[in-house]
Amino acid sequence: MNPKKLEENYQKKKNSFHEYIDKIKRNGKWDIYAIINPTLVKNPYASEFPKNYFLAETKNKNRVLRFIKQSVKFYAKNFYLLFSYLIAIILYKLYYKKKGHNDIKIIIDTFGLADKANKEGKFSENYLTGIYEIFKKYGTDYTILLRLYQVGKNPFKLKQFFKIINEDKRDFVFEYEFLKCKDFFTLTSFIFLYPFKILRLLQKEATSEDEIFNNALIADMNYFNFESLTRYVLGKNIAKIDSIQKVFSWSEFQVIERSFNYAIRKNNQNIELIGLQFYLNYEVYFNAFVDDLDYNLLSAPHKVLVNGKYYIKNRKKVKYDVGVSLRYKNIFDFEGIKEEENILLLGSYLENDTKYMLESVKDFKNVIFKNHPAVDIAKLGEIFKNITVSNENIYKLFENAKLVIGTASGTCVEAVSCGVSVIVMASQDNLTANPLVEMGKGKIWDIAFDEEDVKRVYNKLLKYRQNNKAEIQEIACWYKDNFFVEPTEENIVKAFDLDKD
Repeated sequence: MNPKKLEENYQKKKNSFHEYIDKIKRNGKWDIYAIINPTLVKNPYASEFPKNYFLAETKNKNRVLRFIKQSVKFYAKNFYLLFSYLIAIILYKLYYKKKGHNDIKIIIDTFGLADKANKEGKFSENYLTGIYEIFKKYGTDYTILLRLYQVGKNPFKLKQFFKIINEDKRDFVFEYEFLKCKDFFTLTSFIFLYPFKILRLLQKEATSEDEIFNNALIADMNYFNFESLTRYVLGKNIAKIDSIQKVFSWSEFQVIERSFNYAIRKNNQNIELIGLQFYLNYEVYFNAFVDDLDYNLLSAPHKVLVNGKYYIKNRKKVKYDVGVSLRYKNIFDFEGIKEEENILLLGSYLENDTKYMLESVKDFKNVIFKNHPAVDIAKLGEIFKNITVSNENIYKLFENAKLVIGTASGTCVEAVSCGVSVIVMASQDNLTANPLVEMGKGKIWDIAFDEEDVKRVYNKLLKYRQNNKAEIQEIACWYKDNFFVEPTEENIVKAFDLDKD
């Protein structure tokens, strides 16, 4: 695959891509099976369709045989996860002791990282850090709904996790609390029917795009998310609680959020759903952008709060507004670059792209590599001797950086906002997740498609930087102003309407 050609095709065909999927969504039967279908969600990292659409690749395989093989794998995987889910419920009944709630009015729906809590011996919530103290100060009661992350393969880690949660004084709720026996029959039925339900989405193959879509529809059974079903059941159960007024949900608008929203909005029109997108987004992260069609089909929240004003979308039905940059507080304390000395490499959760980036700088000097926290560095293989691995805070590293190289990393926006030049390393096997926009391209940042391109862009950016210091700072200020909102008490209160409660 030619990364540069893929990027060019994407720029030419991105509008027709969205129109194609949206037409299928408008004309099809819209129910939970469509809501949780990964092909319709358009995430290029959870569907084969986006990449193959822009590559115009058709795979002439026996579709019936492939459907049978995929279905067998689907049933084996998801019935195992259903059994694992049952074990998780038993562990909840045995080890979670904080039962009973006052009337739940506000729910904060976010991830609970069991592995992290078990390792540290305490629970810390890293997605919405800083809001809980403000809620308490303003006398606003809330309940934290934890989505337990990566426990399906080994539910027994919940034994220790629940013991840790029992020590936390905040009010928590888990989906297991609301489950009834009939919900297991519902889950079993969903799993059994899902492979057959996707067949109704098959398109008459009038164009090559139809063939690409049909192939992806079957292949994407690999990406089916079991939690999209449990979140749907949870949403139906939440909708029965009359006291609930608002649900603030961390939202990348994946199937787990869509099914949850759909269940609540279909069964209770009095609960307000607010999606929290307090992160740095990418244009090709198609699933994250909420549109009016999703709202009409009941899978969208009523309101979306974003990390900065650049991300606000002009919608008629869904209300977009600025939130707060809870995870980027350090950017407002950064005092500037002290010495332009090092090349800083920022790893991403995409291991293959990180490996290629490391290989591309083997001839450079003064290279520092900061790995993505979710990736085991051992999986990246042997690190070249010219590269120093660091666990230092990125803002400390920015102080001595002359240039950052990143791949699928929102930290590239942080770097540019601090005045550091950036090379975005193109993906070698998928669409490139570039968090930067046209502003400053070729001046403070640019994209490199291969190893030779890195050297060319490196020299180009450093030369421009040397001769245009004032403009570099202007561009940095523009990014900081458009992509971030300082998480002050005043801004948190405004985003969450705490002064009105």
